[in-house]
Amino acid sequence: MLENITEKDIRIGVRAEGWENAIRKAAAPLLENGAIEQSYIDAMVESVHKNGPYYVLSKGLALAHARPECGVNRLALQFTTLEPGVAFGAGDNDPVRLIITLAATDNDSHLDLLGELADVLMDDGRLEKLCAAPSPEAFLKLLAGE
Repeated sequence: MLENITEKDIRIGVRAEGWENAIRKAAAPLLENGAIEQSYIDAMVESVHKNGPYYVLSKGLALAHARPECGVNRLALQFTTLEPGVAFGAGDNDPVRLIITLAATDNDSHLDLLGELADVLMDDGRLEKLCAAPSPEAFLKLLAGE
């Protein structure tokens, strides 16, 4: 699925006031294009209130998501870099500088996608470059391994 990512799926240098605002801003394009409902955004925020920042996976990286039944209309992915980074209360993994918003329609359809993402994001140097990308075009090239 990463090969289907386009510049419209990437937002660079978003400013946010706190983690909740960051999640809402990161998910807004998916709401606008009909991939998710407002209830999905609310569920992502509520999940952190209930369970803590469990979707901050590594230093600077959050994979924001909620349950499919919370308002996903189609499988989608949105990449958002934050400038400056935002604290999620995730200890050494703060501040978050990249939010990947995942909308999955069921518990299995996104597993291949997560495997592709893991290959990209396990490389700390590449993650740092993605966070610093100056434009959606540059981010897309880095994501593709160019």
